[in-house]
Amino acid sequence: LGGSGFVGREVCRVAVRKGYDVRSLSRRGLNPEPGSAELSGVTWITGDATDEATVKSLVADADAAVHAVGLLFDVDSGLKNLNIVVSGSRSVPGDESTYDNITKRTALNLIKAMRSRFRMPGKERPPLCFVSAAEAGWPDVRFGEQVESVAPDWLKRYLAAKRAVEAELTDASSSLRPVVFRPSLIWNFRKLDVLPVIPVFNLLSALGVPFVDKTVRVEALAAAIVAALDDPTVEGVQRFPEIEALSARA
Repeated sequence: LGGSGFVGREVCRVAVRKGYDVRSLSRRGLNPEPGSAELSGVTWITGDATDEATVKSLVADADAAVHAVGLLFDVDSGLKNLNIVVSGSRSVPGDESTYDNITKRTALNLIKAMRSRFRMPGKERPPLCFVSAAEAGWPDVRFGEQVESVAPDWLKRYLAAKRAVEAELTDASSSLRPVVFRPSLIWNFRKLDVLPVIPVFNLLSALGVPFVDKTVRVEALAAAIVAALDDPTVEGVQRFPEIEALSARA
């Protein structure tokens, strides 16, 4: 899910390169880079990921699933037009585009659909990778809760949706292999909106500020996600050191 976005298209690119048969569901169902040989190998499907039946049909015979649906500023944030700048798909949220719908509901649909499939006894659990956020782990690090207490309301709701999905994945671990990626800022040299602050985040992380993680290149995150799909020993939360280690396998 979210294969046409900033992170999702890179995951699709790496997966096709690795020989996966890739299907992507999005509202437009269009290849975001028609000139890309790798992305031309993806089956692009038009559909609504908030619809349970649509998602169930998508993964009916899937061996693995990735949730990379991204929404930084929802319709209630007062900042929705900024998504034109920060969103990989350059989309603006519609009236129903809340964090609960776009992040939580789509992910829970995916989890439920993957759990509902029959699995032969003794067969490995299918992996489900979820792109969360480093800040979702603030309650687990020093000063994280204090920082979140003064965060804007939209960020608190954004993180609440991410944590709700993480909790659901943990509960589903008997039937799925949950892999939760918690990147900080995700970037490449074309992502001009975040480039100026990348050195700041990296310096603070290097200095040991506990609630700031080192940033992650989108290519590294995508490579790490596909590596996690391939490795049945990878499970649980993956922060930037694990992301870097996994991406090095590509």
